[in-house]
Amino acid sequence: MRRLTTLAQLIACAVLPAQQDSSETAPSAEILAPVVDSPSLQAARQVHTGFAEIAEHVWPSVVTVRAYERMAEDEEHQTDYRGWVVPAEASYEGYREYAALTGWVVDEDGEILTCNHGLLKPDGSPPDLIDFETNDFQRIIAERVGIEPTVNLAILQAMVWPNTHPTKKLPALQWGDSEALRSGEWLLAFGDPSGPGRFLQVGTFIAHPQRDCYQDLLGSFYIQVGMVAHPQAYGGPMVDLNGRVVAITAPNQTSPGAWGESSRLGIEFGLPSKIVENLHLAIREVRSFESPWLGFAVMSRPELAKARGIEEYHAIDKPRNGILIENVFDPGPAFAAGLKPGDWLVTFNETRIVTPVDFQKQLYLAGIGNGVRVEIFRDGEQTWHDLVVAKRPPEARPR
Repeated sequence: MRRLTTLAQLIACAVLPAQQDSSETAPSAEILAPVVDSPSLQAARQVHTGFAEIAEHVWPSVVTVRAYERMAEDEEHQTDYRGWVVPAEASYEGYREYAALTGWVVDEDGEILTCNHGLLKPDGSPPDLIDFETNDFQRIIAERVGIEPTVNLAILQAMVWPNTHPTKKLPALQWGDSEALRSGEWLLAFGDPSGPGRFLQVGTFIAHPQRDCYQDLLGSFYIQVGMVAHPQAYGGPMVDLNGRVVAITAPNQTSPGAWGESSRLGIEFGLPSKIVENLHLAIREVRSFESPWLGFAVMSRPELAKARGIEEYHAIDKPRNGILIENVFDPGPAFAAGLKPGDWLVTFNETRIVTPVDFQKQLYLAGIGNGVRVEIFRDGEQTWHDLVVAKRPPEARPR
């Protein structure tokens, strides 16, 4: 991967006089001198150059994801989701395109991450066929290898490559650190809606998630970014100025206009890399298609200290490791087993739990219908409890 110049280096290069290298070959195309010029404008042009370099790096890994449904046998023509009648060879014989959104390559063997909501039929059922279109207009049939409906994450895998594809490999993007973001930093969001249009927006990072756990407070799970995204850009990557993915652009499912059709308030949301990177690996490993659920939400120690204050946090009786059980849902597996808000989750199936990410990963690896054994700390004592992982019920919709 080509090394991307940092923004600080770009600005420094713009402000300091450039040293002319006589050995450099002059560009073939004539470069027009600026009509207006100043040191500050030179710095701004260098920043633009940096954005362009990031875009050149990211675009080959951004794809259009399309979902199709089977046509009825008596239908005489195909109509796509926008109402246009299209020839059969434009898609697939016997299928109608009904939705599109953006995805991006997370593994060179053709693994794609995107949002789940854009793949579902109006009745909530999965698509009959999925494909994605690459930056060089190759169309590849894919299958879903896992989803997380609560978080709105889908994992696709390329299955049928065109004969014209030379390598059956795609350029993958690398994960960044969403935790390292500071308010005011620039992020670039990429989207490739269906058709000739593309989406690229530079926005400012606003805030980190208030919670790492999405079991209850889903609305506090997203990062917030100042921008307005195209609805079909959901599922696409948000990258930092190092060209690494720090979030997946996604609609806030707990807000009015949840799917991006009416909510144009200038604040977009992203699934943070801190959570999604590990979640994606666990879901892919077990090929999970439903939300596993034990009926409780957790809270990290830093989150607890921020919410309660550092003095109250230090006064709380707590184990050496573990995370706080913030809420328990009634009815649910945890409630039936006697777990209460204020308990500490210490161990999950012999794995020490240090952060909510540890818990989430082990929950998916355990899988729905399987028994788990958890160690709980309460009032200075540690006890073991046996629970069975359930499917999240409709009435336990997160806030």
